[in-house]
Amino acid sequence: MAKSNYCLIDPDGGFLKVTVTANNGIRTGAVFVLWEIQQGQWGKKEKFQVSTGDKGVDEFVINVRPTDIENNSLAWFMNACSSIHAIDRGEITINITQDNVNRFKKSSSRLIPKCNDAKQLQFGSHVIFKHMISENISTSDLWKDTE
Repeated sequence: MAKSNYCLIDPDGGFLKVTVTANNGIRTGAVFVLWEIQQGQWGKKEKFQVSTGDKGVDEFVINVRPTDIENNSLAWFMNACSSIHAIDRGEITINITQDNVNRFKKSSSRLIPKCNDAKQLQFGSHVIFKHMISENISTSDLWKDTE
């Protein structure tokens, strides 16, 4: 899987599923927005709200066909706090799958403020979708014909 802010997807595959998980009694609330370039500016395509709650997990499916999502960006803004008094650190993970294949994963271990202190950690990021080459054509000899 890519370690950058790019997510390689199969344009001929199924819809993308986004899963947010938080451990150690961390509660998160997040807004995800799928953006596309429209006339030289970013425009909202879809918006999702996510809350991990007591289960520590929430998910949604992007309702745009993978053929129509290349160069779109999925951005998120998240609030997190610890619901367990003795816990001040935890891991939050965002995982994107397609047809049960992991396409992107971003995990972050963070210091988390206590929910009962009325404090929250706020952070955000994004990922840009790119199509994988779907043809099964060898590229091993391309270097031989570079002139």
